[in-house]
Amino acid sequence: MKNKYCNAKNIKAELDGYVMGQEQGTKMIAMAIAQHLLKSQNPSQRPYRRTDNVLLIGPTGCGKTETFRVLQRLETDFGCPVLMFNILDYAATKTWQGDSITAIFLKVFEEAGKIFDKLNDGEVTPDERKEGIVEIANRAIILFDEIDKIALDGDGKSRQFLKEYQSNLLKIVEGNTYDVGSFTYDNGSDTPCEINDIVLDTTNMMFILLGAFDGIEDITRYRLYREEITKKPEKQNPAHTVYQDTRIGFMAPQESHETQEPQTEEYTYEQLIPTQEDVIQYGFMRELVGRIAVRTVYKPLSEAALVDILLHAKTSAYREWQDNFEQNGHGLACDRAALREIAQISIERGTGARGLSNVFSELLMPTLYELSGNDHFIRCLLRGKEIRAHKAPLLHDREPHIKKRRERILKHYKKFMGKCFPKKAT
Repeated sequence: MKNKYCNAKNIKAELDGYVMGQEQGTKMIAMAIAQHLLKSQNPSQRPYRRTDNVLLIGPTGCGKTETFRVLQRLETDFGCPVLMFNILDYAATKTWQGDSITAIFLKVFEEAGKIFDKLNDGEVTPDERKEGIVEIANRAIILFDEIDKIALDGDGKSRQFLKEYQSNLLKIVEGNTYDVGSFTYDNGSDTPCEINDIVLDTTNMMFILLGAFDGIEDITRYRLYREEITKKPEKQNPAHTVYQDTRIGFMAPQESHETQEPQTEEYTYEQLIPTQEDVIQYGFMRELVGRIAVRTVYKPLSEAALVDILLHAKTSAYREWQDNFEQNGHGLACDRAALREIAQISIERGTGARGLSNVFSELLMPTLYELSGNDHFIRCLLRGKEIRAHKAPLLHDREPHIKKRRERILKHYKKFMGKCFPKKAT
């Protein structure tokens, strides 16, 4: 375990600085990454395939993209490229063969070349460079975003196209070799480095599939409801008799008060993680789902979680706007009520943590414009009551207060010195 990130707790600690409110989800991601790095550093001769692939489900603004950014910042420490591709950018092609897939693999090799140069400062031969870059590229971590948009839907040509699309994605995920040819990357020297006759093997790569999967929770809840119905005692589900077929007289069957629709019961986080059958029912091939070992869910962020992000996250929108005011020579402060109001606005819009910066922009951009060019230090106070009343933030000009305070301190100082050291009578 030469790499400290083979320990999942170290990856989790990095994620906790940026992704908050997703305790269980980040644990699963950290564990999957750690296992991938551990197997990459200690290749086994046993004849089994890698099972590090992850399906990450979560709504907009829950932290999926922020998770990628954290992992990408650590790619040099991981010793392998971490890249994200939007699956919709390659959906226009009829198959995954051709320029589109080559473009993905070329980016993987370019990133692998940069990592190789960072890890090897000394002189290396062209063959050693090629071998090192191929080795790094073959253990890359690739994230495919918007994966839920290629779920099988409709019929006819549309469904057939999506099925072929998933089939070609399956070939990549389960492990295949691809002839990339040659590529050139900038290694920081005067002459770019060119590598020829490159072959990429995706067998030992890790794939993380991201998507919102709108509606899959309903599938999961309905499955849980059906499981509860089948587990009920027989006395609650009496057998039907021939007399129950009539609705006349005292033999008429009593109307059941139980609803046939799944009730909105509160299930645990573990129960709401979709099973393989749930994902298949959503519209994915059984073979593709079978290549995904880990399925985890990022929950919609609550108001408390969003406030926690504003106060403690390293990429907090609140800190960003405090820096904006400071760069203009002013100050910004928000009370707790204001942060809660901002979080609630983002929840109502359905944008999650991603929309916090937009809310701050709408509230503070006019004020920052008015303060532009003002030489006095002015403190902007954003409170919840002003947000609710659609009023502008409070502004405090510190300069007059500081001047009065200095005069008051000087007056008390002279009085104190007069008592301690009275003037001698002449």
